[in-house]
Amino acid sequence: MNQAIIKKIQNKIIQLLPIDQQNQPGVLLTDSCSEVSLLVAEWIKALDKTSHILILKGTNVCGTKKTHDILTVMTTKNKVYILDPTIWQFFPRAKSILVFIADDMTTALQKIKETYGGQWLKKTKFIELDKKEKQEYLDIVSDNINENLKQLKITFLRQK
Repeated sequence: MNQAIIKKIQNKIIQLLPIDQQNQPGVLLTDSCSEVSLLVAEWIKALDKTSHILILKGTNVCGTKKTHDILTVMTTKNKVYILDPTIWQFFPRAKSILVFIADDMTTALQKIKETYGGQWLKKTKFIELDKKEKQEYLDIVSDNINENLKQLKITFLRQK
């Protein structure tokens, strides 16, 4: 895992959005963190088969009463990368999906709680997705983006 891989993955996430709306990932990726996290885990596995990936589920994230999924990527060098594929939902000005790097899982969990608040649990050890699952998650993300676009247009029209 390195900055080039992280940037490549982040670009793939942004490419899920309509070209003219790629500056609004926080709004458009709302309610898609589980599916995007699974897709990102798959993309990471395709680029780096040696990493171990856990999906963490948080509740009451940033005091919002919302749940949220993020990834921990443990490398062969025993570094723990914390990635939030839909970070813009909570941190709209974030420049990277990399939240931080820790030396161990205990430290990582402490820093996650400091950053996001709420309660965090190890949800799933990621292995891989089959072709059907990948398409299913892409379809769900696409449907959510389209629904969020509709909500944006309604909000915009009300503001006029």
